[in-house]
Amino acid sequence: MGLRGRLSTEALALRAGLRSVAHRYRRRAVLVVVIGLLVQGASQTTGQRDTRRRQPAGVETTMQEAGRGSIGQPSTWGGPGQGRAPASPDPAGRGPGSWVTRISASPVAIVDAAGRQWSPDAEYADGRSAVTDVHVEGTSSPAIYQHERWGMSAYRIPVPATGTYAVDLYLAETTFSQPRQRVFDVSAEGGVKASDVDIIKAAGRNRAYHVIFTVAVTDGRLDLGFINKVYYAKVNGIEVAFVRSSTVARKLVWADEFNGSPNARVDRRRWSHEIGGAWGEGELQAYTNRVANSYQDGRGHLVIATQAERYTGADSITRDYTSARISTKNKYSFQYGVFEARLRTPVGKGLWPAFWALGTDIDRSGWPKCGEIDVMESLGHEPRKASGTIHGPSSGGEAHPDYEPSYSIVNTSALSQGFHTYGVRWLPGSIEFYFDGRRYGAITASDLPGGSRWVFDHQFYLVLNVAVGGQWAGSPDATTRFPQALHVDYVRVYQ
Repeated sequence: MGLRGRLSTEALALRAGLRSVAHRYRRRAVLVVVIGLLVQGASQTTGQRDTRRRQPAGVETTMQEAGRGSIGQPSTWGGPGQGRAPASPDPAGRGPGSWVTRISASPVAIVDAAGRQWSPDAEYADGRSAVTDVHVEGTSSPAIYQHERWGMSAYRIPVPATGTYAVDLYLAETTFSQPRQRVFDVSAEGGVKASDVDIIKAAGRNRAYHVIFTVAVTDGRLDLGFINKVYYAKVNGIEVAFVRSSTVARKLVWADEFNGSPNARVDRRRWSHEIGGAWGEGELQAYTNRVANSYQDGRGHLVIATQAERYTGADSITRDYTSARISTKNKYSFQYGVFEARLRTPVGKGLWPAFWALGTDIDRSGWPKCGEIDVMESLGHEPRKASGTIHGPSSGGEAHPDYEPSYSIVNTSALSQGFHTYGVRWLPGSIEFYFDGRRYGAITASDLPGGSRWVFDHQFYLVLNVAVGGQWAGSPDATTRFPQALHVDYVRVYQ
């Protein structure tokens, strides 16, 4: 809609806003101030993990249903804009590095829990702003969500160079309580990036929610559009970060399809075995590099098999179980992108399969300062459930305690009954979790507990393993049948 169309609906928008104020005050006893037309000018270095599992603030368990989690699919990398002169590229060809801008609907600058400043958005958008004192859950930075801009049709945000940018829309619904009371689309550079955004349906009332996507910008200005479908679109804050100088769509940059012959070892060009014991508190297995514990089955799968057997490992300690742990450490690492694996998980109490990533600085910084991204963790006695989690240093960066915000999915049938795809889309300042192509959780730097550090802006490497026992998984019991195995169809990285 052009500028003329926006002005013609001004009176209607104002009346709707005043009705919204009255509704909020009457139903929720919440003071809402509607601001008129724009008034602002233009443990440990070996990779050992702490296996304590707390129920962190913001954990959500989602029953996987058709039609949910469709916003922010990992394939929505945008194409170049059309019909405008290109922006000047970075002369060194490296792009603007770690450039990021953060704007909120607040009329004054605010600082989030991570200590990052958010500037007022008035010079970038039309529409109206409002403030509320409603408590918004699922975030450590509620001030971002207590200011909102509504009824806008566009944001126009300058960027420093041609390239691909990550866009994170911070949203919380504090007005309505039922789905389909506010629905809108979001476009960027002329292409729709998120359809039928319904904050209540996706996250519930008074809870932080994110719409995240990437887009190519070629003319020095990011144009975001908002299309009202039911009532008016709204935004609380917007974070835009440079990702890369290229504007081409993402592509597959690394993969292992495990197409080796029967009983072939893993490809040593891609993977290394990490052997021994004492991997975490109370784990019972010895990791080996034997074919009995890790092999390709000749049908396109890697098998990581756990065995109940007495085995003396590399540390000269005899244990009752064996398994395998492989990683791409010192062979392949990456920063940002989409990475995923198609897996069939084992079942049985005491089994703990995982697909995850660790920061390459672990030998220098230690854990959790290096950062950890758990794409998939599952417990064998909870056969329908899997979790995605991040770990990093809290309270200023000491080795303990760590923060561990987490999301979970609960499938309609046991995950061991078939293959499922577990993925992460990792962008500057945000990490999203996917199950079978549908997003079920997102974590941003602003959502971390106060005093925590975001440690996910450097190189990471991949890990696959099956642990036995430990404080989180518990010990196997009489119902656990061995051998059990994690089957891996593929591992892929896109950038």
